[in-house]
Amino acid sequence: MITVFVAGMDTTGHMLAYAVYILVRFPEHAVKIMNEATANGINFDCIRIDELTPLKFLDAFLKEVLRFCTPTLSMLIRRAEKTHKLGDLTILKGTTVNVNFNAIGFNELYFDQPYEFRPERFLEENAAKRSKYPYSYIPFSAGARNCIGKYLAFIEAKTILLTFLKRYSFKFSDPNYKLTFTRRFLYEPADPIRLDLTKREKSLSLRY
Repeated sequence: MITVFVAGMDTTGHMLAYAVYILVRFPEHAVKIMNEATANGINFDCIRIDELTPLKFLDAFLKEVLRFCTPTLSMLIRRAEKTHKLGDLTILKGTTVNVNFNAIGFNELYFDQPYEFRPERFLEENAAKRSKYPYSYIPFSAGARNCIGKYLAFIEAKTILLTFLKRYSFKFSDPNYKLTFTRRFLYEPADPIRLDLTKREKSLSLRY
């Protein structure tokens, strides 16, 4: 139960908060998300899981959110069972090794122009560029011990974000708000992301 509520809900909540932050900064992505959803006939009153599958841009957008603003800096703590070399680095037996997801996500070796928010990098037609480094994107860890809630998190995030975009327009309560991070239980905003919401009129809800 603790795994579900802490690892499953808190991290997904942070992902959605960062997604909304990005959409305020770059509203053109909201247009693409809603146009894609509308073109695929999404029933916003009762979104089904199978309706989410064709939404490739939405999927790429959330993946880029996790690369750009990961709520988990690291969770791959391991102990070396033997001494070995990783490039020019010697890792001694018994050494505790940790992987920094943030450092990987902004490494130019794996991502072109890493400080630009570009969901297109995760579209299928661009997948070949990243296939050379299969572990360059691991916000849910990787291998036999990866996150058991990965797919649930994406289903939740997609459903909530689409519903939110359908029902509300939004902007920063403080126009000068700047996102800075701090490390608590998760890697999270130092100051809350506060928004002013305006409920959309039904007749205007799909005019993106």
